[in-house]
Amino acid sequence: MTSELEALGWGADFEETYQAFCAPLSPDECARMTPVRIVGVQRQTFQVRGLHGEEEARLAGASRHAGALTPAIGDWCVLEMAPEGGGRLLAVLPRRTTFARALGASEETRRPQAVRQQVIAANVDLVLIVTTPDADFDLERLERYVLAVQQSGARPVLVLNKADLHANTDWWVQQLRTLGPELEIHVTFAESGQGLEGVRSLLTGGVTLALIGSSGVGKSTLTNALLGRPAAPTGEVRASDQQGRHTTTSRTLYTVPGGGLLIDNPGLRDIAVWDADAADFGELEALAAQCRFRKCTHTTEPGCAVQAAVQAGKVSATRLAAFQAQQSRRARR
Repeated sequence: MTSELEALGWGADFEETYQAFCAPLSPDECARMTPVRIVGVQRQTFQVRGLHGEEEARLAGASRHAGALTPAIGDWCVLEMAPEGGGRLLAVLPRRTTFARALGASEETRRPQAVRQQVIAANVDLVLIVTTPDADFDLERLERYVLAVQQSGARPVLVLNKADLHANTDWWVQQLRTLGPELEIHVTFAESGQGLEGVRSLLTGGVTLALIGSSGVGKSTLTNALLGRPAAPTGEVRASDQQGRHTTTSRTLYTVPGGGLLIDNPGLRDIAVWDADAADFGELEALAAQCRFRKCTHTTEPGCAVQAAVQAGKVSATRLAAFQAQQSRRARR
């Protein structure tokens, strides 16, 4: 491994699978191969970065068939270099984490087989879930964000941005705490730099951080503040609702000065967890084991440990609803 690749998030696991890919190749073929990370996705091409800097690449024709993975932002791929620069992406190396959403999952009339996965980003270590203390604040939607991030294998971190909108943000912070006592919360005003020290401390060498949230919550402003330059476009704030206009239209992976990598995502108005039945409700399952009745539905039964936790503010009502929905789906099978 080289320090250049490590700074991009390379590790021993990627090195092992890359070497396995090259093992059956001839020395001449192997010499044309190099690992690269996807840092930008266009309609027909990909921006990649590796030992030879940043360049443009295309997906090899054979990779478009036989169920091969389509590269997503953050993926590590094998690039067959071309003499004139760039080249063909031959394979996607196995992902550490996959942050995805289920398209069509919210449409009740759609057949289950029509629901499909959309990979938002790959090999992400941390996901900043950004919201604001205003009309955009939606605890149920934030709950779905948290579940999607946890399902991906990444760690969710909550960011209450635009703290200048209110002199006291305690109520919003308390609401965020109901999503999970283990969740890290940062209160920021990215435009002035307020509260960014804690966020910056998350970005260390080789760590990949992604930002998600609704349009206008200040993700691009956060991106620019962390990068120390105007890399992502920002929009003006509407006087009617204090919300910024949607500005980010594609996903880009940036190298952060001082270490770490950052992915700015287009606004996600809502998200459905991909493979929601695999979402982790370990703490609720442990509480359910303490209920008075073995088949407790966690609604009106006396002695329900889960409802007691909700009433005590230790578990959010939205998280309980997601848990009950999961149990209901499993019971119908």
